[in-house]
Amino acid sequence: MDTRLSCYAWGIIGVIFGFMALFFPDTGLILTTFYVIFLVLAGLGIAVFLFLAITSSSDESLFWFGISAGLLILAVLSFLAYEIFAIIFLLIIAGIAFYNGFTSITLALNHPKTKYILIPGIFIAGIVLLAALLYSFPMLSDKLAVVIIGNFALVFGLFSIMMGYFQREGQDSNDTNIAASNHHEDPEGKK
Repeated sequence: MDTRLSCYAWGIIGVIFGFMALFFPDTGLILTTFYVIFLVLAGLGIAVFLFLAITSSSDESLFWFGISAGLLILAVLSFLAYEIFAIIFLLIIAGIAFYNGFTSITLALNHPKTKYILIPGIFIAGIVLLAALLYSFPMLSDKLAVVIIGNFALVFGLFSIMMGYFQREGQDSNDTNIAASNHHEDPEGKK
């Protein structure tokens, strides 16, 4: 995937999750929302895999039917313990967001002029926003863990969108890794 598009997509997801966690810090509402998202994605996955099973050759058809049946079993089992499935889905999204945050920080380190401003700036912005929210809305301190996660998801999402804006058009993540490894070469070309 293009680095710029990836930064935009994950940044928008981070901003949406951050706003949702800040404006609706009730954990029951968040779990219900993620359970509904899980069911929608499972339904879309079943539909796509069934379409692939119907349109593919006979050798691959069984594989796609098996995947759609597995998703159907997960969806049916989720009705028995929806909180467990919502928490697992939430943890998977949090893991992906952590990985995306690490990738955004790696992209920020590729900017030689601004890397010492961007990294501390994002953490300072997160702490200042958290302090402003807790000062302005003291009732948010009851749900402090959700507010902290939502605050940093919002800030890191905005940071990811900003990093996507500053990426060159069509730059691939492999190009970024090559540029990062070439950045540490000897400036005089000596080995």
